[in-house]
Formats: sequence, C-alpha cells, structure tokens
Amino acid sequence: MGLTGLPLLVLAVLLALGAPVACLVLWNRVRGRVAAAVRFAMIVTCQALALLLGGVAINDHYGFYASWEDLVGGGTGETAAIQAAGPAGAGIGRADFRRDRSLGEDVYSATYSGEHSGVRSRILVWVPPGYDSPAGARRTYPVVELLPGYPGSPSTWFHAVRGVGALQDAIAARRAHPFILVAPTMTVEPGRDTECVDFPAGPRVETWLADDVRTAVTSAFRAESGRDSWGVMGFSTGGYCAAKLALRRPDLFGAAVSMQGDTTPQTPQVRADPALDAQNSLPEILRTQRPPVGLLLAGTRQDRASYRELVRLVPLVRPPTQAFEYVLKNGGHNAAVWNSMLPNAYAWLSDRLSFPRPA
Repeated sequence: MGLTGLPLLVLAVLLALGAPVACLVLWNRVRGRVAAAVRFAMIVTCQALALLLGGVAINDHYGFYASWEDLVGGGTGETAAIQAAGPAGAGIGRADFRRDRSLGEDVYSATYSGEHSGVRSRILVWVPPGYDSPAGARRTYPVVELLPGYPGSPSTWFHAVRGVGALQDAIAARRAHPFILVAPTMTVEPGRDTECVDFPAGPRVETWLADDVRTAVTSAFRAESGRDSWGVMGFSTGGYCAAKLALRRPDLFGAAVSMQGDTTPQTPQVRADPALDAQNSLPEILRTQRPPVGLLLAGTRQDRASYRELVRLVPLVRPPTQAFEYVLKNGGHNAAVWNSMLPNAYAWLSDRLSFPRPA
C-alpha cells in the first residue's frame, strides 16, 4: 500500500471513525485499577488516528511523500540502471540513475553529489515515449526542469501534480513535443525553505538546481545542454524559483513558467540581508537587467496574493526579456489549478525550446 492513493486514505478514514465508536463501546467495560490508564490510552489513540487521517489526506493532496521509501529516505523500487549516453563525468560528477517504478513507467531516480554546490540530494527523471526505441535512441532531447512548492518533494510532480500525464496528453494532441522531465529536490535541508538561494555559508541551492542537476542529467541521458533546450517550470515557491533561475542564469535557461509564484524572497534569513534580498528579487533583477529569456506568468484572480505579484512584475519587463500572462478567473492555490494550467504551459514551452534532434 503506497502513501498516496485511495486505499490508504480509506483505511485512515475507517480507523479515525472506528476508534471513537470503539472507545464508547469499551469505556464502561474497563474496570479495576487499570481503568484510568486504559481510558487515557483510548483517548490518545483516537486523537492520534485523527491526526493520522489529516496527515494522510494532506499528503495525498499535495504528494509530499510518494512512497514509504520516500518518507524514510530509503531505496527506490527496481534497481535497473540506465545506460550513460552523454559525456561520462569522473567521480563526483557521475550520476547513477536507476528505474523507480514506484513513481511510474520510465521514471529514474538518483542521489547525486553536486560538484559545484556541495549539495547531495535526489533527482527524478522521466524520459518520453520512444526514448529507448531504435528511432529515439538516435535523438537528443530538450529538458524541462520541474520545481515543487515548499515543503513539497520532487515526487509531487508525479502524483498530485500531473507533470508526466499532462505532457503525454499534450504530445498525443500535438500541442507539445517530447521533453525529458527533471524533478530535483529543492528542500535540500529538511524543514528549511531555502527559496533556491545560494546562501554565503550554504547551502548553494541555486547552483545545485542550475549547474549540478544539469551535469547529472546530461551525463546519464541523451539530453541537450544548450539554453535553447532547457526550460524550467514550477508552482508556488517552485514558480518563483523557476522565474528566478531563468532571469539569473539566462546562459543556461531559455524559458520559465511560474504558476502562482512569488516575485520576492519570503525567507527571513534572505530578507535580513539587503544584498542577498536584492539578488533574489525578480522586480529588482528586471529593473537592472534585461535577460534574453521568456517568462510565462500564470495565476488566478481568486488567488489574490500571487495575482498581485504577477501584475506588479509585468510592467518591469523590457526587451529582449519577454513576459506572457496566463490568468484564470477562478481557482485557489492548489494542485487542481496547476494541473489545469499544464497543457498550455507545455504548449508554450514547446514553442520556445528546441525539438528533439539527431544525436
């Protein structure tokens, strides 16, 4: 039984409802010196099961942890390794990606140590249909990096948010061309919202996402490495990070999609440092620079906070930077909204990033 899906959720509901009923039935049947202790244990059990139901429901909706291994930090599913097809790095630069069927077909996982950032964390990769076919084996593919919100995990893109399913549908409808999808870990220190910032004393999360993840992927997959072949997309905090990565590293990214992302850092440690805050503020970057990248800024009018950020940012964009608005009338700040945005987001990225090329 996995950590997401209906079976565990139904079990949690039954336990949470059944425990109080059992407590009422057994309450007066407990006698003797142990009665008080047993009754106290029954109350604690009811409360614990109610909390468990809340945790399971939240995790099922947001996909923070996709499997028991994901929760405890253990291994992943099947261990068949993918063949290296790019320039093989040496030592720390070599990524050992292995198939992870707990997240779906054609998904690979590796724990990678970044040479530039010093970060060691998990990267998930999905390869498109036909990647291993005779024709596909003679192609290299563009890449879209997928960033979750905080405190989400990379696996969110494979469950609550239909990162793979939406792209498959868009390819079938001829609205998008095939990409390799890469979902790296953003929360590289558990419990700390780094907002993909390079902190002077570490961790260097921007470098991890921009440089080291690219090295890991291009060393193990037939992935293009040029800026015209790499896009980045995220929701919530991941949306802010996607836009920021493209604006700060236009040498590596050609396009970015921000779905309901902030435009300025929210982390107190960043805001307390004026220089660091300015370096990571999208309005400040656009006031002083004109990176040659495309931005798709997506939001809803009902999610007023992120919509205000979008409206605030657009007037600051000057050529060659390009900004495109994608605003829905209704919708809160949740996975259902992001899923509804994905078809158009993939179509937009396909218009701006390269097609698969002969290897």
